[in-house]
Amino acid sequence: MRPVDGGQNNVPVGSTAVCKIIEKYQPLLGLFGHIHESKGAMKLGRTLCINPGSSYGEIVLSGVLITLAKKSVQDYQPVQG
Repeated sequence: MRPVDGGQNNVPVGSTAVCKIIEKYQPLLGLFGHIHESKGAMKLGRTLCINPGSSYGEIVLSGVLITLAKKSVQDYQPVQG
């Protein structure tokens, strides 16, 4: 996501092809990281999509701890180190 309108709204900046595949097949989880500065999580239908972002310029590694249940994402927590 990229902020527009002075930060009031966000617009997607990722792959439209990947978005269409997620919308079609609805996997449990989508993990992303190519757009490093776009930290966040959102639901796309039933799919939880997560990008941990990055602060590689500050030598900080970002990730996400994910707790899975039998057929669902029970919880997730951003981590840095």
